[in-house]
Amino acid sequence: DPDQKMKGIRPMSAPPGTSKNRSGNIRTGKTRSRKWFSLLTLRIWVIVIFPLAMFYIGLIHLDQYRLTVINSQLDALYRQGDTLARSIGMTDAEYSELARRRLSQLTMERATQLIASIPDARIRIFQPDGRLISDSALSGLLTSPRITLNPGQQSSRQTVEDMLQSMVTTLADGLSSGGDYPLYRENPDQSAGDFPSVIQALSGEAGSLIMRDRKGKLILGVAVPVRHLRVVRGALLVTASGEAAERDIRSVQMTFFIIFIGTLMVTIALGHYLARSIIGPVSRLARAADAVRLSKGNAVSLPKMMDRKDEIGDLARDLAAMTDELQMRMQATASFAADVAHEIKNPLTSLRSAVETIARVDDKEQQQKLMDIILADVQRLDRLISDISAASRLDADLNASAFSVVDLAGLVRSFADARSHGGMERGIRLEVETPDEAVMVHAITDRIVQVLDNLLGNAVSFSPDAGVIRLSLLVEGQNALLVMEDEGIGIPKAKTDAIFSRFYSERPKSERFGQHSGLGLSISRKIVEAHGGTLTASNIDSADSGKTGAVLRMNLPINGTPMPPIVP
Repeated sequence: DPDQKMKGIRPMSAPPGTSKNRSGNIRTGKTRSRKWFSLLTLRIWVIVIFPLAMFYIGLIHLDQYRLTVINSQLDALYRQGDTLARSIGMTDAEYSELARRRLSQLTMERATQLIASIPDARIRIFQPDGRLISDSALSGLLTSPRITLNPGQQSSRQTVEDMLQSMVTTLADGLSSGGDYPLYRENPDQSAGDFPSVIQALSGEAGSLIMRDRKGKLILGVAVPVRHLRVVRGALLVTASGEAAERDIRSVQMTFFIIFIGTLMVTIALGHYLARSIIGPVSRLARAADAVRLSKGNAVSLPKMMDRKDEIGDLARDLAAMTDELQMRMQATASFAADVAHEIKNPLTSLRSAVETIARVDDKEQQQKLMDIILADVQRLDRLISDISAASRLDADLNASAFSVVDLAGLVRSFADARSHGGMERGIRLEVETPDEAVMVHAITDRIVQVLDNLLGNAVSFSPDAGVIRLSLLVEGQNALLVMEDEGIGIPKAKTDAIFSRFYSERPKSERFGQHSGLGLSISRKIVEAHGGTLTASNIDSADSGKTGAVLRMNLPINGTPMPPIVP
């Protein structure tokens, strides 16, 4: 037995708690794990903070400003040194030309008073042969004030400021490319050869030096020639601490750093607000969508964001509409499955009864009747399953089919000619009335023909022999109205809307049971609604003439935009 063989073969299934999506991949029934940090939040913060960070790096990178401050201090030292060098050069003017080629002891004694007039600087004088003959630091003339504080006497506020200043300076030095100066070394026996700028001054041109000592402090200096009447009598080296320049630079760095910190705090606050106002609602909507996925058709409450006027509100409203549509589809699917099960159960019950009875009947005539019943039920099942299959594919087919502009008047005339060709059953006539001009609608041609077929088939089944079916096409404003009338018994007043329900069947008494599945008018209404139109039913109202019959009206927008397909 093939069925017994198939029992030993089990199809592959997903593990418990999982399902397969359309691509066949296993999909778990668990909620998605939440990330501890949102990538969208990170992107927002990067976009907000990146320009500010670049601004701060540009401010800290103060090489040009550093050079300006240092050059300004060097210019001041040069002016002082040049003035002193000119004064020294004019001394000993009464000496001979040979004597004036070097600095005499008398000159140095007179220069001592001039050197003392330059505070906060170290003055060194070199002979033309490079020997050091005077140093204000060794002679006690260096007047730079030195004020030190006992570390224990420094306030905690000063300590914090020093730490902050040190941090800013370290960061600035790391980003700067202009603070790498040579190390200053002071030999016990100094000479002009220790200072390239002094060698340059002895050759008649002023020079400058920028160095750092072992503690990292900046030392600035200028060397100027001491001469009289173009005769270089020596060189004057003026050096001073660059602490003032560094204090100026650090002050600017600290000011920009404070501005940066304040701006950064405001930016972070704004970024946090922006992230909360965007990421928070989107995350809640994502969790709600996840809950809908796991709800299995149960109602799920969505976050109250539909009153928002921004894109988040649009997303919330679209998600709510999608959720309602999804739940409606699931309910419609469940209802459709229940209706299908009920409709299939009836012929199966009849089949079972006939099969059970035929085994107990010996009369050939009774057996033949039972076989006819079985055949009729099988045909009914086949017709029912075919109609159910067509109905279940309707939504997908409508979504996949392309709408086009169709001349409805020409389509109705072609349909009537095709159905009337060769005559209709039982002598029934089809009368058609359409406008001469084209009536353009946005439609799927095959589906409109399917609706016309269903309406005509319904009218034929209720029409008497030699009856007349009237098919009229009218234009009312921006709508095309197609009316089909028959001369049958009409529709019960309470059933004019029920006839469009699935599996509803109200057939003439002369028609054998089971010839129709009750899905034709339901499918027709669904197709018309997918085209943005309506399909209604009524009866012929002519009590005086005694005429009866059903009237089916299909209303379509002229060259309109189709509505989304309605869920079955």
